[in-house]
Amino acid sequence: MDFNSDDFRDQLEAILFKIKTGFTQVIRLLGYGLLCGTIVGAVASVFALGIDYATELRAQHPWVIFLMPIGAAVIVFFYQKFDHSEGTDTVLLAVTRNESVPGTMAPLIFCSTILSHFMGASVGREGAALQIGGCLGDEMGKRLHFQEEARRIMVMAGMSAAFSALFGTPLAATVIAMEISHVGLLQYDALVPCVLSALPAYYISAMMGVEKHPWALSAVKPFSLPMAVATFVLAVLCALVSVLFVVALGRIPALARKIPASPIPRAAIVAVILLVMTLLSGGQFYNGAGGHVITECLQGEPVPVYAFLLKILFTAVSIAAGFKGGEIVPALFIGASFGSVVGPLMGIPSGLAAAIGMGCLFSCVTNCPLGTLLICFEMFGFEGWPYYLLAIAIASTVSGNYGLYHHQKIRYGKFKVGVEDSHAHH
Repeated sequence: MDFNSDDFRDQLEAILFKIKTGFTQVIRLLGYGLLCGTIVGAVASVFALGIDYATELRAQHPWVIFLMPIGAAVIVFFYQKFDHSEGTDTVLLAVTRNESVPGTMAPLIFCSTILSHFMGASVGREGAALQIGGCLGDEMGKRLHFQEEARRIMVMAGMSAAFSALFGTPLAATVIAMEISHVGLLQYDALVPCVLSALPAYYISAMMGVEKHPWALSAVKPFSLPMAVATFVLAVLCALVSVLFVVALGRIPALARKIPASPIPRAAIVAVILLVMTLLSGGQFYNGAGGHVITECLQGEPVPVYAFLLKILFTAVSIAAGFKGGEIVPALFIGASFGSVVGPLMGIPSGLAAAIGMGCLFSCVTNCPLGTLLICFEMFGFEGWPYYLLAIAIASTVSGNYGLYHHQKIRYGKFKVGVEDSHAHH
């Protein structure tokens, strides 16, 4: 080989240019991921602390639930005036179609979610976290003059950081951010930014005193053939419950929109219905996210047989009234309460059945089975991995393409072999 030839020099220059370009790209991804994780992690931590404070304040002053109609009307008023986006679906569109996320989304969902928890609406916070993280990530991409593809990655990194800070599961947060927008595909070009945003966000939230969910299991029954059969049946039933939940979240708000009133008075009317439901239930067991109920289920404490049905109803009516926050933690409540009641009938310990139910419901409503499996490992430990693996696979398949987010792209479906290219059903 002639090392002095022009062809050799051209090839060498091309290789060096690729190395330089690749190295520069890696450094940029490292820097932007860390920056996103730091900023979004801090904001999400303040958000989590605000929700905790609002929840404690409501517990000290239970009478605030009588302000529900006013709170719903205020939230709908501000969304009517400043933001006409579709919530988490808008963030997913920023990933699937490179569309812009409105800058008003983060402050509105931040304040409205805290207000919703203070009023006692049956909503979560992780869905709101995805909106906050996605919006802040997109805004950072705009300020740094990123191209559309780079901004798409920043949106995913922001989602990963916010989810990690609030939920305390950086492994799952990384995968879910890459998995949630395209069912059946993992967007590996966002792996490094998502990892480097999830980790600092997790540690920042810990330093700021954000309480992680104390959802560890005390013991797990050894996996066996009878337990596998019982887990299979429980997973199928959980999948059916998840479909019921998703359909209720679509149908009840649609029914509320038929009330002959403009959006703001209609929100107040539906909030009055939610208030009456709360009073008839005899307390605030079904109000708020319900993290304390999930803890009780995992510890094997009894809950009402019909608890999962009422939580579905409370959450759907809360969303219909215009309250904000998301549906993920209520889905975990539904899964835990359903599993803890049905599981023991088939020989599964109550706490373990609650954990299985939580994993099934989360996987079904988000269509993120891999991320859900990691959540189970991070929350409950690795000891029960056969239960989670089997249950999540079965439930995710049986639930089909139903999901919380209409703009979630179903690239590869669960029953059809090959490319499907549809959207999640409501």
